[in-house]
Amino acid sequence: MKVAKALVVFLMRLFAQLPLKVHYALSRAVAWFAEKILRYRRSEVTANLARSFPDKDYSELKRLSHGFYLHLGRIIAETVWFSGSNSRRLRRSGIVRFEGLDELGALYESSPGVMVLMSHEGNWELYGGFETYLGDNTLFDASNVVIVYLRQSSALWDSVMRTCRLGPMKDPASFEGYVEARNVLRYALERRSEKKVYNFIIDQYPYFPAKNHLHVNFMNQDTLTMKGAADLACKLGLAVCYLSVQEKEGGGYVYKYVPMCPDASALGSAAIMQRFYDLLASDLEAQPWNYLWSHRRWKVLNTSQVSQA
Repeated sequence: MKVAKALVVFLMRLFAQLPLKVHYALSRAVAWFAEKILRYRRSEVTANLARSFPDKDYSELKRLSHGFYLHLGRIIAETVWFSGSNSRRLRRSGIVRFEGLDELGALYESSPGVMVLMSHEGNWELYGGFETYLGDNTLFDASNVVIVYLRQSSALWDSVMRTCRLGPMKDPASFEGYVEARNVLRYALERRSEKKVYNFIIDQYPYFPAKNHLHVNFMNQDTLTMKGAADLACKLGLAVCYLSVQEKEGGGYVYKYVPMCPDASALGSAAIMQRFYDLLASDLEAQPWNYLWSHRRWKVLNTSQVSQA
């Protein structure tokens, strides 16, 4: 596996040396191939968009679907480019700009830590460059930032993604904050005396079996959602933030921290998760293409697994 990983990483980083503008140009070919030739998950994309935007007619939905595939092409291109980029290159590109850092800092200072809830909006794969994007900000660094991820089914691809996601960090080999979702509870409890900023992607349909997932409303649909991050925040009394990721004109993203509550235990998991989905829905109304619509976000609900929010 080591040889295969080295080869994949080498090829990605070789292609990564192309300028970002070239990657964006190539992304349109990737989008065309995925949409027109592979027809990659076309039925899922169409169904998700139609159910989420019932007020839009066929021509509008077709336009949004095309916009999504262009977005998917950009995600792939940006991720490859990112895999071989250092801090200087990231800084020069301006691909990510953080906003709301003062608000995040205020929550961090007044609480035992912060739970940041994010989604598959924008390009989540770029988060590993946070040290560069933060610039001179000294409040958050590799010692107190935690990135929660879901292990890939392929051990090879899981190892490749770790290397590529953390590549731009100052010292990725010693970064202890890259924590698999199944291990985050133990990690947090063992370090409950340490103030951390947990970054947790909410991939709404639960990928772990459980008996107490929440039933919320999202994009005009009944939605079964995971709530482990909210439960953990409540257990530790963490503050909670929503991370909005909006696409910038001309490429790149604005990552904006939006405070949700100073103490999760006072609000409760159900209210936190509904608020999260309300904020995400607002973002998607503004930029409907800017989401991973190709995945089955709404599967058949098993009512024995649902607790009403």
